[in-house]
Amino acid sequence: MIKQNIIKTEMLNAALAEMSAREAKAKATIRLYLNNSVGIADHSEIIDEIIKWANYGAEAADAKEYLTDNFLIIDEEEP
Repeated sequence: MIKQNIIKTEMLNAALAEMSAREAKAKATIRLYLNNSVGIADHSEIIDEIIKWANYGAEAADAKEYLTDNFLIIDEEEP
């Protein structure tokens, strides 16, 4: 039973880490577009790309919140 709980915790932690990485990737990409748009070849698509990455980051944040709210189990200390 303990091993099964460890596996569940590791799987949840991996999923949360993946969502955090996606959020960070979205933020970094948007910052790049906003701060260094001169170096981007097709300027006409920048706004669409910012929106795409904002949705990607928001989806990851929502997924992380959903997982945390519904599946994060805090170990209760034994008396």
